[in-house]
Amino acid sequence: MTREGPRSSRLKSFDRVADVYDETRGLPPEVERQIADGISAALRQVAPRPRLLEVGVGTGRIAVPLAAAGVRVTGIDIAPKMLARLRAKRADIDVMLAEASRPPLRPASFDAALFVHILHLVPDPEATVRATLPLVRPAGVLIEAGDTRSRGIREEGDDIIAQVVRELSGVDLSRDAPHLRGSAAFEQVLREAGARVERIELATWTGRTRARRMLERLARRDYSSAWQIPEEALPAVVERATPLLGELYGGLDREVEFERAFGATIAWL
Repeated sequence: MTREGPRSSRLKSFDRVADVYDETRGLPPEVERQIADGISAALRQVAPRPRLLEVGVGTGRIAVPLAAAGVRVTGIDIAPKMLARLRAKRADIDVMLAEASRPPLRPASFDAALFVHILHLVPDPEATVRATLPLVRPAGVLIEAGDTRSRGIREEGDDIIAQVVRELSGVDLSRDAPHLRGSAAFEQVLREAGARVERIELATWTGRTRARRMLERLARRDYSSAWQIPEEALPAVVERATPLLGELYGGLDREVEFERAFGATIAWL
């Protein structure tokens, strides 16, 4: 099922990176399974065959493993190319083009709703959560999930890039503030609704990267944070960041490891 929904210039469509999204945001298969198992376990506490709405479903990075685990998934997104990639993986996931804050769905249609890496991208995270809440039946569950941040060498590399961007363009690429606002909005709305809120860790693993890989992805604007950098400033940003990242990582092609974690905030209605 695919339906057209309203669009807005304020929204961040990921169609521009649909071809590289899974490559740049992909998870190891075992981590995918752990995340799907953890979310599925929560969903099955409210229904044996849960009906789940994922807001900002994208290419199905989380939805596809959940569907494989027996969860009945419907997804909404504003990016048709991202949804096409999802449908190529698994045709039994219902999808529709729709804005997160105006989902064209009936109240109490689902046992649960899921937000993964989406609330920091929408113009009004609180409005998005409030619009989703009525779609979940009483005694259902809403989940916000995503990478949990910790200080490490990868974050130090991101900080170097952000500092260079500020110096050369005046653009602030601060990543924590939007994520914190999104998470705070989720928790505030659900606590006001009387939900019981808990935080769980779903998976931990070791990530790997190289300075050259980070610079290539920066130059291609693979991540949405780079979309803020003025086009005319980007070559100078990459040029200045290159020796700094090389020094931090001990060479442009030296692989470094960093700890990663994926967690969820679960709100029981």
